[in-house]
Amino acid sequence: MKRLIGVVFLVIAAGVVALLASGFGRNPATVRDPLVGHPAPDFTLAAYDGTTVSLRALQGRPVVVNFWASWCADCKVEHRALLQAWRADRSHVVFLGIPYQDSRSGAAAFLRRYGGGWTQLRDPSQDTAINFGVWGVPETYFIDRHGVIRAKVTGPVTAATLQTDLREIAG
Repeated sequence: MKRLIGVVFLVIAAGVVALLASGFGRNPATVRDPLVGHPAPDFTLAAYDGTTVSLRALQGRPVVVNFWASWCADCKVEHRALLQAWRADRSHVVFLGIPYQDSRSGAAAFLRRYGGGWTQLRDPSQDTAINFGVWGVPETYFIDRHGVIRAKVTGPVTAATLQTDLREIAG
């Protein structure tokens, strides 16, 4: 009986180890997001400048939604690339920033220090982040003119990735 229990334990332990090991070595940034290829979750949020922004109202224009935070080191890394892309493409692509789990003063201080002129939205209940499936920052979504998410970048977005994904959503 003890031997049978030992064998069952070993089989279960081996299964658990195999299951865990199958996920090691995978970069979570390369896992395809289930929202890609589907309509982006709609939202209506207040901007820091007092206006209201609805994703549905932006349909017809490509949109970049970047979830970020002032306390996030990778957000500082990607900010220069976002700033350059916004300056180059703002006439035909809408850029939206959504600070994630951050204070308004922290976000404002970050933007004063590093620059940025695109619309920043408040998501105080984090409902928009939850609907997009955000699990950390930075995360950037590329939404085409039909409201469909065409790409998502988890982690700092690079200038090259921005160029590629902006081309895809801008047509």
